[in-house]
This record gives sequence, C-alpha cells and structure tokens, in this order.
Amino acid sequence: MSVFKSAMGYFSSASANGGSDNDFVGQFVEIGNMKLRVKKVIAEGGFAFVFVAQDVATGTEYALKRLMAADEQANKNIIQEISLLKKLSGHPNIIKYIAASFIDKTKTSHGMSEYLLLTDLCSGGSLMEALQHKGQAFPLPTILRVFYQTCKAVHHMHNQVPPIAHRDLKLENFLISNEGTIKLCDFGSATTEVYSPNPSWSANQRNMLEENLAQFTTPMYRAPEMLDTWDNRKIDHAVDVWALGCILYTLCYMQHPFEDSAKLAILNGNYTLNPNDQKYKCFHEIISGCLTVNPEVRLSISGVLERLAAIAETQNINIKQPLKFERKKVEQSVATSSPGVFNFFGCPIAFSFK
Repeated sequence: MSVFKSAMGYFSSASANGGSDNDFVGQFVEIGNMKLRVKKVIAEGGFAFVFVAQDVATGTEYALKRLMAADEQANKNIIQEISLLKKLSGHPNIIKYIAASFIDKTKTSHGMSEYLLLTDLCSGGSLMEALQHKGQAFPLPTILRVFYQTCKAVHHMHNQVPPIAHRDLKLENFLISNEGTIKLCDFGSATTEVYSPNPSWSANQRNMLEENLAQFTTPMYRAPEMLDTWDNRKIDHAVDVWALGCILYTLCYMQHPFEDSAKLAILNGNYTLNPNDQKYKCFHEIISGCLTVNPEVRLSISGVLERLAAIAETQNINIKQPLKFERKKVEQSVATSSPGVFNFFGCPIAFSFK
C-alpha cells in the first residue's frame, strides 16, 4: 500500500521520542487572553511546527501551530493562511480558529518573524491513519458519510466570494475530532488567485507558474492543468475537485489512482476503474466526474454533493448520521511495531470507524 508512504513521517516527532526534543516544549505562551503551556510536538515540516498546548486556567488542550517566516514572501503566505482560516472558521468540517499572535523578527532569537496560530485539537489523527489502521476499505455507508463531510468542507471554501481553493487536499489534511467529525486543516496553500494562461504566454512564464504551483501541492493529487499550462486551461478552485476524486478512489480501493505521480498518467486521466466492481460501483460516476482532465467539464463541488445525496437516497443511508468513532488504547509494543498504529500525545491509540 504505497499510498501510505507519505504519511509515515507526519507525526514523526511525537511518535519517535515523545515530542520533547523541541525547545518550545515546556514554555508558556500568551495568545489573546489565554496563557498556555506547550506540551508536545505533534507535527513538523520546514518552518512550521504543531504542538499540543494546554490552557493553564481551564486545562483545555488546543493545537498550536508555530510558523516562522524567513522572508517577506513567507510573511505574506502565513498572513494569508491565518486570515483565510479565520474567514472559514465556524463550519463544522473545518478546523476552528481560536486566536493568533505575531512576534517581529527583531524580537526573536532566530532572526525570523514568528506567528502562533491556535486551533481546536483533533486528537483522532487523520483519515490517512484511520485508513491505514483499518487495513481495508471502509464499508460503503462509512465512505459515503466520510466523503460527504470532506466535500462539505470544500463546498464551504468554494462558496466564498471569491471562491477559495485549498490546493492541497489529501487524506493527511482531513483530521478526526474527538466526536468523530471530519475536519479540514492546513490552509498554507489556500488561495483566491485564479491563473489564466493564454497563447501569448512565454515558456518562461509557464515554467514559473508551474514551479510556483508545485510548491503548494502534493504531486499525486495535482490536477492536470497545474502540471502543464500549455493547454491554456484556467487554474482555479476546480483543482480541489480533482483531488477529491483521488481521495474517494483511495477510500474505495486502498490505493491512489496516480500512485507514482506520473505526469503523463495525470495529464491523460489514465487510471483504472474496474467495471465489474459492484461494491463501490455507485461511486464510479463521481470518481470519473472529478478526475476529468478538462476543468471546464469537471464536476463542481455542488455536483459532487448532489450525487452523494442521490446515492444515499438510493441506498437508504442517512448521509448526515454522525460517524461512530472508536478510540482504544493498545500496548506500547504494538504501537512501535505495527505500521497501522500511531502514538499520539504519548498515548498509543488504535482507530476504527463503524
């Protein structure tokens, strides 16, 4: 299941050594009107770290994202990430913005501007871990409800004026709350920008755009119009629908439609759907509609939701029924030896949907 390789290091700091190797751990920080104690590292990458932070007054735990800006462009990107999350916050399937703070580079020891972003904590891990632990596809009703919640988050983004494209939708970025709700996170790639290549564009312009887009997206979820701008197709929030097609395919078949991120396969929409598959055949139209090479005829997020509702009605499934989510402690030896079990916040946990 090579689709899971990209998740193996996602919580490496927390699982490898208890998340205590970062000098930020143990410190007290003030954000808004809250004083928090930084407890553990739960994720890291580049100039960003995510911690568990506990409110000293109430004992409530939050996710604290620490972002460092090495230059002015990074500053702009972080400010945009925070402002877009603040705008989107409040939807049940989007991680909740709590507060944010800024420290100027003249006041930091590392010479970079620093931002702290506080959100609610989803201690259930990501869809990637849940699927990996399961070791096989979820039952159809579960896939329907999980995918419905992921699409509701995306619909909320695309329904903004102007529409917001996430641009990095993947299983790792859909977290599971304590209540079993799916929540979209990580808006570092999100944008309202629309790119419209045309025949007058030079090769250099196209290369610069393709390189820029590559910084914000994960290769095997990248839409065709992002990989090759010579077709002069508009690049907007339709890229998210392509990524959703990849997610639904993976939920059904436990493998990614473009596992090797092969450019030609993506550009040609070359993936396999078994016509004899009866178990998940009801999803084939959605997968095909999402993985349509031309973004102008690709399904919209509203179209995806309409088709999910139709499947729910045909199958007599309550699509809005809450996900039943189990969380159980397992032995430490299992947590360290099994690739399907991850150590979150110092407590080995196994996950399963019902």
